[in-house]
Amino acid sequence: MSAHTDEGSGTPVLLSASLGTTAAMWAPQRERLRDEYRVIAYDHRGHGDSPAPPGPYRLAGLVDDALALLDTLGIDSAHVVGVSLGGTVGLALAAGHPDRVRSLVTVNSPVVADDPEFWRDRAAAVRAQGMTVATGGLLGRWYAPEAAAAPTALMTETVAGVGRLDPEGYAACCEAIAGIDLRERLADVRCPVLAVNGLADAVVPAHHAHTIAARVPGARHLALPGAGHLLTQEIPDRLHTLLTEHWTGPDQDPAATGPTHREDVT
Repeated sequence: MSAHTDEGSGTPVLLSASLGTTAAMWAPQRERLRDEYRVIAYDHRGHGDSPAPPGPYRLAGLVDDALALLDTLGIDSAHVVGVSLGGTVGLALAAGHPDRVRSLVTVNSPVVADDPEFWRDRAAAVRAQGMTVATGGLLGRWYAPEAAAAPTALMTETVAGVGRLDPEGYAACCEAIAGIDLRERLADVRCPVLAVNGLADAVVPAHHAHTIAARVPGARHLALPGAGHLLTQEIPDRLHTLLTEHWTGPDQDPAATGPTHREDVT
């Protein structure tokens, strides 16, 4: 079973992390949500304290990990929030197992590997040279310039934590990313979806959020100026408002919006 935290009570919320991070990245959301929700944050396979089974890894296996965790915890369905790879896992989970996902929020999440060879080369380099290959320049890639110039303790620790990951587990997840292509499956997602992207994200281009909004029935797209890749840590109060509004607003009924989507920039 995936290593995880389980806090609070009420409607379940599943927090799915980005490549290279663990449940610890979600500290701001866990703190804000656990008074009203049951909040589960977990480590992907090969990350943190989760098992690192032999590869190759595929997106389907990461989805199976999330399902197994929900099953073990006795959770029929949950609101899912995912950053980057975690949001991609959430999309695949919602497309393949719609009864398990109450709603979905993706944050800077890819729907297809724009450059598969980059990820295969990254995997090979990490196997050959260790995790130092993956840590260089991360502060400036994961966070918007203003945040990177004066990082919080959590940001600094999140970046440092990459260097402590199991190289093989990280490399195998890179290979899973290389094989991602959810574009034809997005129409199968039936839960309310909010696709968030930070306009200062240096990792995942904005076209991925546009694709989610265009292809998922009733999905909304929200672009946030000045926000970076791990905006969960940069603007936690803003994100908290977005999450709770998404979970309680009219968009909880996909029929309320029909097959169209709405795009906002705030």
